[in-house]
Amino acid sequence: MVGEVELPGRAGIVKKLVGECVRRQKPRGGGEPGRELPVIVLFGPRGSGKTATLANIVRNCAHQVPHASIDVAKRARAPREIITELHFDLSKKHEGVHRIPFRQLDLCLLAVGAEPDPNNREKALAQVRAAASADVELSDRTRSSIESVIDGLLQAGALPWWSKLPIGALFHAVETFRWRRKLRRGAGIKQSMPKRSAKVLDVLVDIGVADADLLDEVFCAAFLADLRAAYLRRFRWRRGNCVVLLDNIDAAGGSRFADLLLSIRERSPREPDPLVLIATSRQWNPRWGSQGSSYRTPEQAGLADWTNGRDVDLGRDSWWYPVELRDLTVSEVANVGRTAADTTSAPFLHELTRGHPWSTRELRATLGDRPTGLAMRTVLERGVERPFADRARDYLLQDFDPAQREVLVGMSAAPNLDLATHAGVRGGTEGDAGALHEIRNRLWSVFGEQLVLHPWLRRLLLHELGNRPADHPQRWAVVHTRHRDHHRESGNVALSLYHALALEDLNSAVKHLRHQFEQIDDEAAVRQWLQLLELITSAPNRLPTDREPRDQVEELVRTAPADANLARLVAARWLMSDPLGDPGRSLRSIVRSEFEQLAKEARVGFVLLFAESEKYA
Repeated sequence: MVGEVELPGRAGIVKKLVGECVRRQKPRGGGEPGRELPVIVLFGPRGSGKTATLANIVRNCAHQVPHASIDVAKRARAPREIITELHFDLSKKHEGVHRIPFRQLDLCLLAVGAEPDPNNREKALAQVRAAASADVELSDRTRSSIESVIDGLLQAGALPWWSKLPIGALFHAVETFRWRRKLRRGAGIKQSMPKRSAKVLDVLVDIGVADADLLDEVFCAAFLADLRAAYLRRFRWRRGNCVVLLDNIDAAGGSRFADLLLSIRERSPREPDPLVLIATSRQWNPRWGSQGSSYRTPEQAGLADWTNGRDVDLGRDSWWYPVELRDLTVSEVANVGRTAADTTSAPFLHELTRGHPWSTRELRATLGDRPTGLAMRTVLERGVERPFADRARDYLLQDFDPAQREVLVGMSAAPNLDLATHAGVRGGTEGDAGALHEIRNRLWSVFGEQLVLHPWLRRLLLHELGNRPADHPQRWAVVHTRHRDHHRESGNVALSLYHALALEDLNSAVKHLRHQFEQIDDEAAVRQWLQLLELITSAPNRLPTDREPRDQVEELVRTAPADANLARLVAARWLMSDPLGDPGRSLRSIVRSEFEQLAKEARVGFVLLFAESEKYA
């Protein structure tokens, strides 16, 4: 790989994994340098940096590594169309690298372009023979058919370097041998045809009249056969394998292409192909294994890791190597969109977005340099034409239909997806199962002790819930009241108070916490009380963001005057649990002071409560 370009949180993929797969090592004792290579799938939800990572790989390939890149989602493509596009890019000249000839694939294009008569074998043979003759120009019909393929590639933007040269010149430029010599070398195509014809011309006729599925398979077989041939004999010491990048492989045609490629690999286990296939997906494929465990991170990924962990008994599914494009760390967020690390707003951005790459970049652009605390509190409302929250939500949820989005907004009120789907809190809505399936399939769920919505997506959904008009049947107050009442009736006091606080009922939360505090008689009870405090104060809020956090705390305390100190602690912790509540961390001193006061009041657990206060020093 050349000219390596850094990408926060993704360097391990480019430098290690892709670099190892591209490099061809000279084997000891002679022989061919080929080795088995995985199908790398970079997966993550929308906005996780999949396309940017592929672009980074393209830049690193530059002009020295044969490579081709296709966004499968831009338009529906059959596998043979994908292969045709790859053929044109991979056959370009690269610095210090012999051009890759696609002799057998060119013959496939010729056979299809000749449009042989499926009802008259002799006529079909004559048509293919005429088209393949080295002494005549391609027929008008052949030229027209192949030109339609080129036009389709042009419209898709797949051949920006192409100019409207005669088709005959195209093939003679890509392949300098005469068609007659190509035919003599094209016998390998016969192995992919069911009839096993003894004559290449018969095989070409079979290709020309084949159905769509068989055409896809033949094109794929020819494509891989040409790649293998290009790396054998006098070209076996090519320095690097070629690279194919398929963005959005989960789109129509992409998965079919990968399946065909892996099927052919399985049929030729002793002939590794020199192809590094790197795909992206914003959906989980069960063939990769168990969602939540059967994948690696950019730091873990490597060719040796795949080789050692591969289960060959899985057959063609053993080739998959899913790599999660995880959320960014705080230090990585500091380098997003900056030539120098920005440590001022990085912790805030990371806490708000959990390091979601697209959102981090867009929020940084919205905030600008050195944002104030008030600017950070109101960032979701900022925007030129529409609030940032609305723009981000529409972008991230464009794979969900309106009905599913409606369900997701309601689900966001609960702290996890299990609680969100309880029958007692659904409010008569339908489609919960479908929405939950899509959330998991679209990689917006986070695995831990419990399955939860991605915190950043949940925040955007809660923002929509909180901004619904007063006459909306599923507005904030209605949804949280339903949750509160359900948990109260089922005896889960902690969760009922969680939703009560979301409804700004600070007094109920303070009364219960005071009662529990007075019952403490050992250190274990202190720890349980701290966990209860953390759960209740993690409740979402829809408090105004245009005020100073300290002023808001005092306003809330006035609703629970009987226990002002504990009320102040609960209110301050509640605001601090929200990244938008106190981005300037002005409430830390209040929390510290109130924990110290509790430590003085406690009959036992002074050390634990004092240690808790020290966390806010």
